[in-house]
Amino acid sequence: MSINSPEQFERLRRCGMIVGKALRAMVAEVRAGITTAELCELGSRVLAAHGARSSPPMVYGFPGDVCISVNDEVVHGIPGDRVIQPGDLVKLDLTAEKDGYHTDSAVSIEVPPPSPDGKARELARCAERAFRQAWSAKCGGAGFMWCGNSGATA
Repeated sequence: MSINSPEQFERLRRCGMIVGKALRAMVAEVRAGITTAELCELGSRVLAAHGARSSPPMVYGFPGDVCISVNDEVVHGIPGDRVIQPGDLVKLDLTAEKDGYHTDSAVSIEVPPPSPDGKARELARCAERAFRQAWSAKCGGAGFMWCGNSGATA
């Protein structure tokens, strides 16, 4: 997707704000005892309340509105009846569309209390370090928008 005007950027920004609201709502509800389907439904309701739609079902036929992965599931977990447990590492990945513009964001949450072995926390920290290192290698510390528009390659 190319953004060629301030108006297009504003539409993209608005979609991103909706994705952020949905993720924050889901993060606030991540706890032991909730199912991945319940988290997905919450995200779906926030999107709908703001006139947005989940992109994966629309574009790829994905069977859920939010990709929710737990522990060793790396990405694109399908929401269902899985019950979140204490110490789980829950990854919420949400892509949405509004007015023809798509935005994507993800977050990882360790469900309290943390696991005694610290594996979930270390996995999240390792992933964050890898992302930061890849970003630095690709864009030399430049801001996200500049790097995305630069055509820089790793």
